[in-house]
Amino acid sequence: MPVMSNRLAAGLCAAVVLLTGARVAFADREAGVKAMNAGDYATAMTELRPLAEAGDAASQFDVGALYDNGMGVPADQVEAARWYQRAARQGDQTAMYNLAVMYEEGVGVGKDLVQAYVYYALAVEQGPPYAARNRDKVKGLLTPDELARADDLVATFKPLPEKRP
Repeated sequence: MPVMSNRLAAGLCAAVVLLTGARVAFADREAGVKAMNAGDYATAMTELRPLAEAGDAASQFDVGALYDNGMGVPADQVEAARWYQRAARQGDQTAMYNLAVMYEEGVGVGKDLVQAYVYYALAVEQGPPYAARNRDKVKGLLTPDELARADDLVATFKPLPEKRP
């Protein structure tokens, strides 16, 4: 009977662990979304927060939304902005839009129309249809120098996935 090499056995074990972990993460996300949809926000937070902390952008957005709306946790716009920021850095357009609103209104973050414009502009491609209208409204409030700086930030934006442990 052939004997498996130690390296091959270790590789197979690692593959099984990775596949099992991916299935568990997907199951946790699914359970979190299901709990959110059912209005069980405390369970949603329990399921989604570890995924968000591990770098899952969709879960980061959801955790931000839970904090933003005080669902299952006390409302905390600073914490919401922090989670939206993490998701936005990875390219989540809905998080970009929500973060833009926060920068425009100065809620959870300091009021910053340049950042509001940047995030609205980044959200336009796949975000809510009203992102373009909001971007254009904020654009009219910027000086030419601010607009040039904002356009440069938009042009150089590259989504960066978070490194997962």
